[in-house]
Amino acid sequence: MPTAKYFDRCPKFPADVPIANVPTISFKALKFIDNDESERLFEACKEYGFFLLDLRGSSDGERLLQDGERMFDISTATMNLGEDTLNQYAYKPPTDLFGYKCTGKLKTDDGKLDAIEMYNISQDDILGNGNPRQNPEPLELRRTECQEFFHHAHAAIRLIFSHLDKQLGLAEGTLASSTPLDKPSETSLRLLLAHPQNNADERRISLGGHTDIGVITLLFNVAGGLQILPAGSENVHSNWRYIRPQPGCAVVNLGDTIVEWTGGLLRSSLHRVVTAPGKQAEVPRQSVAYLVRPARNGSMRRLNGGSVIPPLEEGEEDESRSVDEWAASRALQVIRGELKPQTRGGRPVKMKVATV
Repeated sequence: MPTAKYFDRCPKFPADVPIANVPTISFKALKFIDNDESERLFEACKEYGFFLLDLRGSSDGERLLQDGERMFDISTATMNLGEDTLNQYAYKPPTDLFGYKCTGKLKTDDGKLDAIEMYNISQDDILGNGNPRQNPEPLELRRTECQEFFHHAHAAIRLIFSHLDKQLGLAEGTLASSTPLDKPSETSLRLLLAHPQNNADERRISLGGHTDIGVITLLFNVAGGLQILPAGSENVHSNWRYIRPQPGCAVVNLGDTIVEWTGGLLRSSLHRVVTAPGKQAEVPRQSVAYLVRPARNGSMRRLNGGSVIPPLEEGEEDESRSVDEWAASRALQVIRGELKPQTRGGRPVKMKVATV
């Protein structure tokens, strides 16, 4: 999450809701190549597919926290323009997912419509990897700050990848080379807003259950509402667990692409967004998500050369489609109802449940 500036504006997370006790990994320890922390990161990626990344105590981490705060400022200014203005920059699914999405465009698990506004910022646009796009004025005026966020967030992802390379027995730079900053991709920075709810129903689903189709996501949030479904649990309301936002931490989760690359060794967990719990429902719920996708036309084949990733079994065929072809096919399957959103990969474990 961002620095205390935004954290102090939000009511406290309630103490009487079930939370997922996902691990907290120290960015500083990863920077110092702490082997124990590296192993804890690997275990988190196999067991949960989620972890908190504590960015405090490191100059690079503190800088990224400040970047996240500036993205919140930009998000506030952008969303304050109002729906009529923002619809001039509307996204055009399924061919163009960049730009603005108003509430009520997506169906949720209970058959109702979503309650989240989004603005997807193209990394290629901001970094000059493709044709420039026209964005609302608050974004255009602060392109330099957006560029800094992309560079610093990507550096944090590269650090995570370097440890996963090591734990997977891959050559150094294997994962990072699949998501380069200077090559076109569908990587984006997503600004999200759920409006305050009076007499809020905490069972209301703001964004339906899903896994991320990309490689990895770095999320900054303040108010609660993000939930994950423990692997092996029935998809009923009582089994979902909140991920409690923590000061100085970002939430990191793995996507379906890295599950495919690692033969199902790592985990992509089903997650959703519901109304923020308790008094937090009475304030705007903002979040900023950096969704990392592979370079366009990259390979979806299983990574090889490592000693840990399971080899193809007899009769099992490797994925021959490109990243773009595979992602388009998966999206179409979900739209048609042919592919049910569910946790993928990882080893089955019983998730610890705690209350605060």
